[in-house]
Amino acid sequence: MSTSGDAVVLDASVAVKWFKKGERLEDEALALKDRVFGSGVKALTSEWLLLEVVRAMVKAGLPVGKVAEAYLILREMGRLGFMEAVPVGEVLDLAKDAMMELPLYASDSVYLATSIKRGASLVTDDRHLLRADVVEYGRSRGVEVLGLRELPQFG
Repeated sequence: MSTSGDAVVLDASVAVKWFKKGERLEDEALALKDRVFGSGVKALTSEWLLLEVVRAMVKAGLPVGKVAEAYLILREMGRLGFMEAVPVGEVLDLAKDAMMELPLYASDSVYLATSIKRGASLVTDDRHLLRADVVEYGRSRGVEVLGLRELPQFG
């Protein structure tokens, strides 16, 4: 699955399902969260994930208190070592390269670059990142881009 053992890079399309009920593939996302909290998988992400989850929840009209709670939980996951938020500056050049070759949004290119930099599979439910050209781009650089349904069971 990845060159970093059971490490995966998560994007906001996965993490938002932890807090927003009724989402597509919610059960798969919650099972992955349980694996992260059970230390069965190391979660990596971009530091932008926190703000993207906030934006998605606000856009969906969720109560401010629930949005603030989700933000604090994600921050605490990082502080406690359950999820590492990789600084954007660490992957800027790789993200720029991906954007120049693929038609991706900046945030999507940052998640892909984080995956490549850390040698870990990218897990997403974002249709832009699951396109064949993006999957092939990742594969040619040694990483898999996986949808939540494709995620293998971890040890």
